[in-house]
Amino acid sequence: MSDNTNLVPVNLDQLPSTQIGSDDQFAELAKSTDYIGRLQLFTKGKAVNKKLVGPGNYGIPSGEEVDDLGDTIDIIPLARRPKAIDMTDDEAIIVNYDPEAAEFKRIAAKSLEKESHCMYGPSFLVFERSRGLFLEFFCGSKSSRSEAKKVYPYLPLSQADIDAKAAKGEEVGDLQPHGPLPLTLKSRLVEKGTYSWHVPVVVKCATPFDKLPPMARIVREINAFLIVKDNGVERAAPVQSGRAR
Repeated sequence: MSDNTNLVPVNLDQLPSTQIGSDDQFAELAKSTDYIGRLQLFTKGKAVNKKLVGPGNYGIPSGEEVDDLGDTIDIIPLARRPKAIDMTDDEAIIVNYDPEAAEFKRIAAKSLEKESHCMYGPSFLVFERSRGLFLEFFCGSKSSRSEAKKVYPYLPLSQADIDAKAAKGEEVGDLQPHGPLPLTLKSRLVEKGTYSWHVPVVVKCATPFDKLPPMARIVREINAFLIVKDNGVERAAPVQSGRAR
């Protein structure tokens, strides 16, 4: 039992400063790199039907809600990685990041089947302008994989990257090292017979990003994105329906 005999009334308003560092510094420390939100192009599905996001719009799903960003957004692509995902069991989603692995190849092959609940393709770490967030943009459908190739030139390019391309016999031409370049994502409706869906469209962004997180935070997010902790079963919420085909 505690001893209350020596307790007296105290005015806590008289305490000296106990906060070291600025609010901005602590805001950065509070941001975790363990979880990254998803940037998704919606076309049909439950979220569209419930009017959480417009068809042909980009959004950030979170639980049962979607932050609707509209049909045109600006991003900076920072990194890429291959990704295959099997959502057959939404209580145990299987994710693999090694394109040479048997599991990756299985998921990629199964994705060709109708209603397979499997996807594969390049996954990008991007910084989105309007919300100021780091997000994953996964191009796992046939249509988005095709457009994803147009994102590659906007990724950071180092001299080591150029040398590696040359060593593989790829044409490097007059390539010069550069940092990540801003791009604009739009959407386009594709109609084939009785089917229609939206696909991403990549165009050059004319407006530079003048507000970015500190370099240390950017590097931290890139490292967290690229260093895969585990291939196998991930217990996570399923990808919201609404992706382009």
